[in-house]
Amino acid sequence: MIYSLKNGYYSTFSVLLWQNVRMKKEILYLIEYLAKSKENPFYVLLLESLNEMMLYTPTRFTPAQISALMEHHSLLLPKNTQEGMAQLEKCLEAYLPEALNEGKKALFMTLLEVNFPKKKGFLNISLELFLSQLEPVEKSIYENLLAYISGLNRALALFFVLAKEEPQTFTPESFVRFGEHLHVKLRELIFNDEEKNFLEKGLKELLGVYLTLYGKYLYM
Repeated sequence: MIYSLKNGYYSTFSVLLWQNVRMKKEILYLIEYLAKSKENPFYVLLLESLNEMMLYTPTRFTPAQISALMEHHSLLLPKNTQEGMAQLEKCLEAYLPEALNEGKKALFMTLLEVNFPKKKGFLNISLELFLSQLEPVEKSIYENLLAYISGLNRALALFFVLAKEEPQTFTPESFVRFGEHLHVKLRELIFNDEEKNFLEKGLKELLGVYLTLYGKYLYM
């Protein structure tokens, strides 16, 4: 039920809408802050990709100006890029539907079980124990796979945030094109030539799984 402000009440829907708008602002500030700090090439790549596909035009603000704007809007200021990435992760998770977040976690664990079958027993106990048992080559594979999945998730989550308010621009077709565009960029950024040739088919299939997962909550 929606009550009038005159009577001292407000709509739950209005509160949620305000929270989403505020969170979207914080997410965009953090993305630009991380990209323009240039300490992690992924965020530069992400803004460039959105700009190339005419889905989002980055501002000309410097990191210092972005920090000032965040402070002006009473948003938490990251002290460095590591803190900024952690803050962004929390904001994106809070914005996305809980079922989507749970689906992402379940999918990640399944991927680890499939790619590291001999370590599945350790994974069933804890992720920390699993990681401690990885051989150097396995650890390298894990870190590269994690970098690809993390980048893809942040990109698709950002698309989700933008699409919620501009569905006429962020269509299912542009969603698929954006995912395929990011796939190529991430592959070039993370993997060497030998790894790219070996993993291409699997990564493309993985992209399809993530597009289906996000698309389910965005368009269905």
